[in-house]
Amino acid sequence: MDRKTDRQYSLLIVSAAEQFNTLVKRVLPRAQFDVIDIMKSISQAQRQLLVRGYDIVVINTPLPDDMGVEFSIDVATRMSAGILLVTPGEIADDVAEHAIDYGIIAVSKPINGRTISQCIRHLVADRNKILELEKKLSTTEDKLREQRIINKAKWYLIANENMTEEEAHSYIVKESMNRCISKKILAEEIIDKWGD
Repeated sequence: MDRKTDRQYSLLIVSAAEQFNTLVKRVLPRAQFDVIDIMKSISQAQRQLLVRGYDIVVINTPLPDDMGVEFSIDVATRMSAGILLVTPGEIADDVAEHAIDYGIIAVSKPINGRTISQCIRHLVADRNKILELEKKLSTTEDKLREQRIINKAKWYLIANENMTEEEAHSYIVKESMNRCISKKILAEEIIDKWGD
């Protein structure tokens, strides 16, 4: 079952190997990625990551200025990007064992287009889950902020209008409905009236 999304993603390829870069670009679903940047060294990639964030980072090791494993861990701990780390076969097991604790997908060379494509699809799916969770968290935080404001307004009504908590709650609900405004806006008006 193919799940389509209108969302577009950004991808950073960190690789000095032109053949690898071409392979990654060839297997990507072009409509799904609106930004594909290639950096040929860790230092270039570090500078680029200061300028913008990416949804997916693909690192092909070794690189001219470093192996790239610690860089991938650094990116994983600072950003929510999905990371694919491609390493030489002789160190792949050790790297994968270390990288997995950071949510990094580590695969060994030689690697084919199908494996790259599957790994990137997996990272995109993970990224979608993260974005959905972030959206839900943001909504929950907004609701909590709103509830704090309403509760504060209730306490002002209790203190200044001699209402019970239930009466204050009923007043806010009824008055907001009568005036066709949100409970939050009414609560803010009450707080402004009795102000800090």
